[in-house]
Amino acid sequence: MMRQTIGGTWLLQLMILFILLFVGFIVLTLNYSRTVKIKNELINMFEKYEGLNDASIELVNNYLLYTGYDVEGVCVPNGDSETGVYGALDLNSTKLEPAREGEKYYYCVKKYKGANTTNYYQITIFYKFNLPIIGDTSSFTIKGTTSNFQAQDDKQYENVIGD
Repeated sequence: MMRQTIGGTWLLQLMILFILLFVGFIVLTLNYSRTVKIKNELINMFEKYEGLNDASIELVNNYLLYTGYDVEGVCVPNGDSETGVYGALDLNSTKLEPAREGEKYYYCVKKYKGANTTNYYQITIFYKFNLPIIGDTSSFTIKGTTSNFQAQDDKQYENVIGD
């Protein structure tokens, strides 16, 4: 009789473990797919407004506020003042600031020189792995790149990055 009770308890614990692993996997995939969708929308917005300008930053920030995106992460600065990495500290502002070590941002943008006079941007957003009972366990970055395009006005870019 005692042997069956111990065996039943062990089996119940094993089932609970597998249920928790399954729920964790489902949460992981749902959060990841949501974050990838947000990243793709941000790329589309930057391409639509042809780069970083007040209109694109305002649209991106409003979209992030609307979707409830509140994950912050660290942007890795590269020390290049012309095409540096810039981050959004506040979603209610249209200014980005140069990335600093240890500072947390909602998203990061880096401008790259493309062919001839074109530019493209790399957008980095952050993904937080959150289990229902355990809570926040780790944070990851998701990067995406816009296509090459001719920016309308480099002056607007300089106004947005706050240099």
